[in-house]
Order: sequence, then C-alpha cells, then structure tokens
Amino acid sequence: MRRLLPIYLGLPLLLLPRVRPVAAQGNIPNWPNGSIELTNNWRSQPGDSLEWADSGFDDSHWSATALTAANNNTGWSWYRLHTAIPASNTPLALLVNGGAGTYEVYVNGRLMPGPRLLPNLRITYPVTRVVALPAIAGNSVIALRTHIPANSMFLADRGSLRVTLGTLPAIRAAAGADSGARFNAIVLSLAVTLLVFVAAVSLLFLFGYQPDHREYLWLGGYLLLQAIAALCYDLATAGYIPFSSQWLLGTPCIYVVAVLQIEFTFNFVGQRVTRAWRAYQALILAYPIVFFLPAWLGRLSRSAFDAGEIVVIFPAALALPILLFYWYRRGNREAGWLVLPSLLPTITVCLNDAAIIGAAFRIPQLVLLGAGIPIGPFAIYSFEIADLLFVLAIGVVMFFRFTSVSREQARSAAELEAAREIQRYLIPSRLPDTPGLAIQSVYCPAREVGGDFFQVLPNPRDNSTLVVVGDVAGKGLRAGMLATLIVGAIRTASKFTSDPGRILALLNERLQGRGLVTCLAMRIASNGNVELANAGHLPPYIDGKELPLDGALPLGALPDFPFPLQHLRLAPGQSMVFVSDGVVEAQNQQGELFGFDRTRALSTQ
Repeated sequence: MRRLLPIYLGLPLLLLPRVRPVAAQGNIPNWPNGSIELTNNWRSQPGDSLEWADSGFDDSHWSATALTAANNNTGWSWYRLHTAIPASNTPLALLVNGGAGTYEVYVNGRLMPGPRLLPNLRITYPVTRVVALPAIAGNSVIALRTHIPANSMFLADRGSLRVTLGTLPAIRAAAGADSGARFNAIVLSLAVTLLVFVAAVSLLFLFGYQPDHREYLWLGGYLLLQAIAALCYDLATAGYIPFSSQWLLGTPCIYVVAVLQIEFTFNFVGQRVTRAWRAYQALILAYPIVFFLPAWLGRLSRSAFDAGEIVVIFPAALALPILLFYWYRRGNREAGWLVLPSLLPTITVCLNDAAIIGAAFRIPQLVLLGAGIPIGPFAIYSFEIADLLFVLAIGVVMFFRFTSVSREQARSAAELEAAREIQRYLIPSRLPDTPGLAIQSVYCPAREVGGDFFQVLPNPRDNSTLVVVGDVAGKGLRAGMLATLIVGAIRTASKFTSDPGRILALLNERLQGRGLVTCLAMRIASNGNVELANAGHLPPYIDGKELPLDGALPLGALPDFPFPLQHLRLAPGQSMVFVSDGVVEAQNQQGELFGFDRTRALSTQ
C-alpha cells in the first residue's frame, strides 16, 4: 500500500549514538568524545547573497535561532555561527544531516567540498554527509546556504537541522552509526516486504499450475507491485537509493495495485467487472498520468496531489469490503472468505491517508498514525503491520481456495477419465466387416470427451449396413455424455429397425429437453442402394461433390417432427464421405479455418 513519505523540507534531526555535546556553542573547549553538536547561537536570514558567507560580514541584525527550529522556512535562507575552534593535530570535519541538494557549507567564506545546492531540485531525501574541513583554528564562521522549494510534491514533513563538529575519525564513526541506525529502522520493513514478495511469487506459480483461475494472477501481481513499492520506499528513506527512484518506480505501482485489487476481488468471487468499475479503474490509472508531471515541475503542491490521490483511491478501499459483504449476504460463500482480509488494505489506506492529511494540516496526532512504532533498535509502521496481517489472512484464504480447486480438478479428471472409458466402448475403434463396402473412419475429439459420434452397424438379415453420424451442440463433458446417450439409443433402436427416418424419429423423442443434435442416418445395401434421412447435419460428399439434401431441424428441437427419406444409388467404385462441423471449423495456429473448400478436396482422397 501507500507509504507516507517522510522527506524533509530541510535538514532533519540526526541522533548520533555515542556522541554527546559537552558545552554550548561559542567558544569550544576540548572534546572528550571527539565531537560536539552545534545547535544554539545561530543567526538566520531569508534571502540569498554570497557576501553572507564572508567571515567579516556583520550579521548582528539577523535573527537568533536554534537549528532544531531552523527549517520552518521555505525558499532561500542563510544560517551563520560564530565559534572559536581550538587548535588540533587531528583533522576536523562537520557531520551535516539534511535533505540532499538543499544546502551548501561555507567556512570562513570558503565553499567546502561535498554537498552542493541544487536550486531547482524537486526530489530530496535526508542523508548524512561528512564535510572535511581545512586546517583552521581560532574564531571562525560556519555558514549554511539553503534552498527549499516552496511547492513540490516531493517535499513533505519539515524537519530540523543538525550539524556536528569534531575530529575526522569521530565524525566518520558517527556517520557509520547513523547508517546503522537507518538500516535498523527498515529491517522489519524489509522482512515484511520479503514475505510479501515470497507470497507474490508463490501465487504466480499457482497461476501457472491452474491457469484457469486468474485470481492467482491478479493477487500475485498485486502483492508483487506492493513489494516493489515498499522496497523502493524503504531503500529511499534509508538513503540507499535516491527518492527519484522511489517516485519513478515505486509510486506508479500504487495505482496499478489498486486496479489489481479490484480485478482480484471480482475474479475470486466469480463476478464480472462492470463498466462502471472499468471506468473507475481507468480513472485510477489516468490520475498519475495527468497530474504527475505538473507535481514534478512544482505546478501542483504535494498537499493537492495527495488530496486527489485520496479522492481517487479511497473509494475502492471502502467499497470492496462492502461489496463483498453484499455478495456474501446474497449467497456467495466465497465472498465471505474475503470480507475480513479485504478490511486490512482498507485500514492501511485509512492510516496512510490520515497521516497525509495530518502532514498537510499540521495535525501531529494524525501524523503519528504514519510514524514508526519502535521495537528495541528497530521500528515498524502501522501500515506494515496491516500488510503483514493481510498477507497471512489472504494466504489462509488462498490455501483453502487452492485445495478446493485441486479437489475439484481431481474429481473432474476422474469423471473425464470415466467418460473417456465409456466413450471408448461406444465409439468403434475397429469397424465391423461390411461385405461389398470398404469403410474407414477417423475420430479426433477436440477435448478430452467429444460431442461428435458415429456408428456402423451391419444388419445380417438383409445384408445392409446402418451408418449414423452426428454432432452434439457444445463441447466437453456434457456434450460427451449426451453423445454417449445417443450412441446407446442408436444401438438399442437398431435391434428393432434399420429405417433411417424411424431411427431419427426415435432419437428426436429421446432428446426432447436435453439439447440439440445434428444427425445423419443412412442404410446402404450391398448393391449400393441408399436410404438417407437428415436432421440438420452437414451433407455428405460423393466423389468430391456435395450431395444436396432437404433442410431439416436438428434432433431435440421439436417433437413429432418428420424426417423424410431420400433415395439414391452408389455405383461400384464411388465413395461417400461424412464429416462433422468440427472438420470444417478446425483452425490452425494462426486461427485460420479449415473451411468447406479444403473439406471438399479432402473428401476425394
């Protein structure tokens, strides 16, 4: 979820372990711990002039200030401190903590190497910088030239300036301690992010195993982008990466995450995403596209951008749990599984939004909702606790979903295997002997169980052969079971009659209310005489020419529908080819249909 960005409008407070101030500023005595914090007796002045860096400049009319309250001003400002530095054989240095690119350091009118001011900077983050000093002693002036953009979304909470003077080894040790403290501050956050990442990868693997269940894909993508956003935030706040990376990579993830949360919720409960929700998703994605650049350029304040973000994203966080509860009350049991887990992202959004509002309106009590909760040397944020609970809760839900789906798949696989076994017995794998006729067949179901069927049944009483071919509307298990029923009915009817019209009439009565089936029945004698009745099936081909047939309704359409006979004679050497629509509608990898012309040409082979 979103992270309240604690980026400072100036030079924020730095707590330095094992470094203690021993005297007020002005005249500096020896340092027992090798350093001293320079907090009081500074003078400040808004504006900008390089003459203010000179040690001889008269700043007596400037305002006296302490650095702990120095950075309440935006724009250009200078801070000067007059101090006496004792002679030392050890090189000296300053430890300055503040927003990167918002300050420069001058000593006795000389610009020190290191931090540089970037007047047009729009992204800053708190870092600790070691500024090595030249060999100086006696009365000196330390000056800070600062510039804090007044209107930029990338500058949020106003911190305080902290400068420490000491020996170079002590300052470097303090910088190392600060780096360790920053890492400790994100350790628990990184642990939560790692857990979220593992959960995301696991869900994407589950999607590969069960690709028909897209809820794994949407939730996996949701958690993956959330982990990326959290990782960018943690590394940026710790100073390991610039905040430009956080905003260019992590921030867009926030909006995509909101869209994926909607997709996951609807897919999980088997609901279709309506046009209104599609429009809302488009609005979420359009918001950063439209307003990100103006905010980057400082045309839009951080408060205005955050307010718009709350207006755009908060409705989803609030509406989804309500919608899930509504579906649950309407009888959707799986919607009930998500009601409580979906509240956790909502809580996260509320905490972040409250902290953002508190920062915008200077309400400390609300800002604390986005602050870290100390746990020994570490810290964890309230929204990270909500994220952790969400991952655990949704992990339990998805475990039950996976096991339920796996059981259903195993049951369906067993049913399909049983259906295939039945169909193997009913669809002839080897054709019977038919004196005077040469019959060949090919049966390739498009799925595990096909809806096409055929039967070749010789009648020794009159040396004729009954041939029936047909196609059940639809595919899959239901079509295959209906085809099995029809084959059984054909075999039963053939014991009493071999009349094609009568066979179709009996099948038509049997199929009323069970589905539609096209069928073609033919009785052919050993001398080539043919009686043929059709129920909406594709006409056969005789020597590559389509046999014209009277139109007829498919079986199961109307009761008591007549199926008239057509008579013809096959001469010796002629061939008749029956096909189902699966041949005509077969597609190659490019989606091109096999078609009637190829089917007609195939019938001559």
